[in-house]
Order: sequence, then C-alpha cells, then structure tokens
Amino acid sequence: MNEIAGAIDFVRGLNAARGGLLACPVSRLQVQYRLGYRRACELAGRLEELDVWEIVVTPSGLRGARIK
Repeated sequence: MNEIAGAIDFVRGLNAARGGLLACPVSRLQVQYRLGYRRACELAGRLEELDVWEIVVTPSGLRGARIK
C-alpha cells in the first residue's frame, strides 16, 4: 500500500473513531508514519488536494483538519 492510500485509511479511521475536527493533523501524520515535519506537511497538503480533509485554523490559532 502506498503512503497516500495508507494515510487516507488512517484519516478515515480517525473520523470513524472521533468525528468532527481533528486537532494537530500534521503531528498525527508525523507520529503515525515516522515522518519529518516537512514530509508530513506535504502529505497533509496532498490529502487536502484529494479532498480527504480541509486544514483549518481555529479562532484560538490552533490548526486542525475537518475530515470530509
């Protein structure tokens, strides 16, 4: 399974478990896939391009992902 397909499955699993807004999406990708920050950001951006999630910034300034 390639990295994108695995990440999509991972995100969908998180959505099923939690629903709503996912806090610290880049950090979660870093931990799950043992990636550096830059590579995790690239993967997060690719997931956004594929319409898997939407990266948002809360009014308090925290980054999150709204899973679609």
